[in-house]
Amino acid sequence: MLFYSKWLIRISAVYALIGAMLGSDIAGRKDYTLVPGHAHILVVGWLTLFAYGIFYYVFKEIGMKKTAKLHAWSSLIGGGLMPLSMLLYYKMENTFTMITFITSASILLLGIILFTILLFFDKKIFQDKSNV
Repeated sequence: MLFYSKWLIRISAVYALIGAMLGSDIAGRKDYTLVPGHAHILVVGWLTLFAYGIFYYVFKEIGMKKTAKLHAWSSLIGGGLMPLSMLLYYKMENTFTMITFITSASILLLGIILFTILLFFDKKIFQDKSNV
C-alpha cells in the first residue's frame, strides 16, 4: 500500500498549495464568497488525503486489499474533484455544475464508507504482532 500512501500524500501537498493560494487571493481581494470552497480544499484535499496517506504508510498489512485500493482511488478522485466542483458550482450555478458537484461528493462519500469498512472489518490492520 506504499504506492497509494505516496500518491495520497503527494496529491495532498498539491491541494495544500492550491488552498493556500486561494486563501491568499480571498484575503487580498476581500471577496469571501469562495471561503467554503477554500475550506473544503484544505480539509478534504489536503488534510483528509494526507491522513489517508499516513494511514497506509503506518498500516502496511492490509487484508482487504481490493477494498483498500478502491478506497484510495475513490478518495483521490472524490477528494480531488469535490472541492473544485464545489468552487465551480458556487461561481456558475447550473445543472452541469450541480451534477458534477453531487457526483464528486458521492465518490468522496464512497471513499469514506470504504475507509470505515476497512477499519472495522479488516482483521490484519490491528492484529497484535507480538502473539503471532
